[in-house]
Order: sequence, then structure tokens, then C-alpha cells
Amino acid sequence: MIKVLFSFRLIIFIIMKNYLSLIISASVMLVTGNSCSSSRFVEPLAKKQHAIGVNLGGPLINFGGATIPTPLSSIVYGYGLDSNLTAFGGLHTTSLIFNNFHTDIGLTYKFINQTKYTPSLSGSLNNTLVTSLRTGTTRYWPQVDLNGYWNFSKRNHFWYVGVSNWFELRNQRANDEVQIKRWLPNPQAGVTFKTKTFQFNIEYKLLAVGINSNDVFVPYQSLSNNKGAMGLYFGVTKTF
Repeated sequence: MIKVLFSFRLIIFIIMKNYLSLIISASVMLVTGNSCSSSRFVEPLAKKQHAIGVNLGGPLINFGGATIPTPLSSIVYGYGLDSNLTAFGGLHTTSLIFNNFHTDIGLTYKFINQTKYTPSLSGSLNNTLVTSLRTGTTRYWPQVDLNGYWNFSKRNHFWYVGVSNWFELRNQRANDEVQIKRWLPNPQAGVTFKTKTFQFNIEYKLLAVGINSNDVFVPYQSLSNNKGAMGLYFGVTKTF
């Protein structure tokens, strides 16, 4: 009886593991080109300051009766070129597991400082490259982010709202379908808490807004019926 029960649990574990793997793979396809991580450095680093961080999260899915974020992961490095300008680069580690070399490189610039009634305003220019390690095919997406953020408390924590704007350059989608959406806006809101050397971030994002997800079996959680997905991301950054 014990052996039968153990074998049954093992079979269930294998099925659930393969199912989750398939969900992650499908989520990688959904969010590739639709903000695969939280915003990179909404607030620029100080001049000559370094930062390295990890990011975990993705589209919200219904899994095992619970709503959870897909565990997509990435690592990022940033450097303060000036007090208002930060350069950064990221590597998407979950994509790498699925044989895709997926990286993003860009700059964040602060245009406006916070006053009594207005937030600080920053913009990021990001370049995403994905190369299939199976076929060698490379895809490129430019991205422009705009965020307004408000610092608060003695630690200068901040919360923010903004939008990530992705642009499709190819004329065709998968399966040789005509590309009908060139501009892919992804609204977002988040908060970052700081210690002396660490930053902790949580971000909520609307992904693939207006894009039909009926053709994907993954049970995405969406604000509208089968249109896009909601995303939740967590990040930890070490500054030095």
C-alpha cells in the first residue's frame, strides 16, 4: 500500500512538474516582447554607484487552485554614469533554461526632480535581444519606459506609476500571421523600500494589453476576458 501511494505521488509530482514547465515556457513566449521583468532602475543610481539585483515574477496564472505569479527570473547590473543617468544590463535566466539567450541593455535618465505637487519623472530606453540557442534566430525589441515616482520617509523609499512601451518591428507574427500591433503598452505601478545597501521592490503590471490569449492554454489571470494578463514581480538589489 505504501509503495502504491508513493508511486501515485511520484506520478502526480512528475505531471505537475511538466505542467508547470509548460506554463513557464508559454509565459516566456507571452511576455517576450511584453515586459518580461519589472522596470529597470526607475530612480537613477548615484554617480559612480554600482548595483546588482535579481528579479522574480511574471504573469499571474491559476495553478493548483491558487493564483500565483509565473516564476520568470532575471539578473541585472547597473552603474550610475551621473546623478541623473544610469546604464544597465540584464540577463533573463529562465529564458536561458529554455534555450533562449535573452538580454536587455539600456539607460535611465531623470528629467524632473520631485517638488511639493509633482513627482520626479524618469525615462528608460531599453533594447531587448533574444537569440534561440537551437536555431540561431535573433529577435530585437526597442522599449521606452516613462515613470513618475514619489520619494517618502527618511530612507527615500519611493512608489511609482508608469508605462512600458514595447515596439514590434517585424511584419509577421508566429505562424506567418500579419503583425497587427506595433505598439504594446504595459501600464505598471510599484513601490521600492530601501535600507543602507539594499532595495526591495514589488511591481504590478498589465501585460500584452488587448492581445487575445485564447490560443494559449495557460490560465492567465486578466482584468478583461482573455485579453492579456496581469503580472506581479519581486526584486532585490544590492548597491555598493
